[in-house]
Amino acid sequence: MPAALFVTLNVLDAFLTKTALSVGAVEFNPIMASIGSSILAKGGIALAMAFLLYYFRQRRVLWLLNVILFGVVLWNLSICFIMTCIPSDYALFGFHFFG
Repeated sequence: MPAALFVTLNVLDAFLTKTALSVGAVEFNPIMASIGSSILAKGGIALAMAFLLYYFRQRRVLWLLNVILFGVVLWNLSICFIMTCIPSDYALFGFHFFG
């Protein structure tokens, strides 16, 4: 179960990252910036990592990664919301988010 959740969260992260990049966001992770937002590549890497963590009996690490990745997915979701729903200058309470 945690391995399937890990792969699902990674694919969702890749999709949301691709969506955010299409509306003008910037990738913060330098490793993923070099790979790009390929959903297939991200899913394959996640599947390989989950297999290795199960093989080496590191299920607790997998749960920790799921919690961290869930936060990343929420962050990406909020960025997509901010960039598509806040007016064109992306200002909220006098603070300019992007541009």
